[in-house]
Amino acid sequence: MDWGGYSLDFDSKESDARLPRARRKGKGKSMPDLLNPAPQLRFIFDNLLDGLYFVDTQGKITYWNPTAERISGYKASEVIGKSCRDGILSFIFMEREESCGTDCPLLFEPVRKTPLDLTASLRHKRGYRVPIRLRCVPLLDEEGNVTGAAGIFEYVSSRNDVRLQIERLGEFAYNDSLTKIPNRRYMEDALHEWVHLHFRGKMNFAVVMADIDFFKKVNDEHGHDVGDLVLKKVAETLRKNLRSADILGRWGGEEFLLLLQEIPSERLYRKLEYLRKAIEEDCWVKSSGATVRVTMSFGCSLPREDDTPLTLVARADEFLYKSKREGRNRVSIEDVEPFVDWGVNS
Repeated sequence: MDWGGYSLDFDSKESDARLPRARRKGKGKSMPDLLNPAPQLRFIFDNLLDGLYFVDTQGKITYWNPTAERISGYKASEVIGKSCRDGILSFIFMEREESCGTDCPLLFEPVRKTPLDLTASLRHKRGYRVPIRLRCVPLLDEEGNVTGAAGIFEYVSSRNDVRLQIERLGEFAYNDSLTKIPNRRYMEDALHEWVHLHFRGKMNFAVVMADIDFFKKVNDEHGHDVGDLVLKKVAETLRKNLRSADILGRWGGEEFLLLLQEIPSERLYRKLEYLRKAIEEDCWVKSSGATVRVTMSFGCSLPREDDTPLTLVARADEFLYKSKREGRNRVSIEDVEPFVDWGVNS
């Protein structure tokens, strides 16, 4: 197939399973870079009905089409240049009972130079899971060397009514209706998943409990409508100051749970102090001409060898109330060595 001097064809060798190769027409001319598609190819890719994205050999996302945006909720500008190891979509592969990270098929299956079909679910930007079918296809150069991979995915059902039903049920089951962030049910599921990955040596993380200081006083003096505005403002402020790989959810009342992935221990306190100051400086609402400002207290725990999701949350809660006892509007972190050394991503 010819687009402006380029041809995209399939190798006829059975051993290569008809893998896509891009060739530049004419002797001695270099082949196009499919990881960064030319305008003619981009137009085709942008109009596919399936989600399509490319990663290089380091797992960095180089292309993300509009259908991928619609299915995942993430704009191309939010993912291009990010590593698929960052847990942006948090694929869970049904056949393998594995998650994104070191087991990513886009990074490791291409070595076999054969496409791979998987049933999976991805985490939508708004918090709920979306069932998909994913095909991983390695990209080869003229010599047959792997230069990257393509991920092609679609809803398990392509019928619009089923798609809408999945989205609505997902939002109802896993989203907090007031703050529009994941609810306690979703956070419990995510925490179980992260603990499982941690003890398989595939992820390190911190558990953070955060509580709005004197929130009852806000409700008593200004009413529950103002209290609701405060909750929404706090959720918005925390969310915009977290990375895409981190998860924020409303745990209940004025309490929030944060799961921070692969943040070096020496940066953990600075990160929580940054969040605390962001709340202190940015979280205010107007009530009858008066400005209502709030602060937050934070408590953080790190995984130990014998931990469960319940014990991790319980210890984070203990350190939260340590912050409360010591005057509120502060951060308290468990002084313990994590069970597995921290990674380098931040």
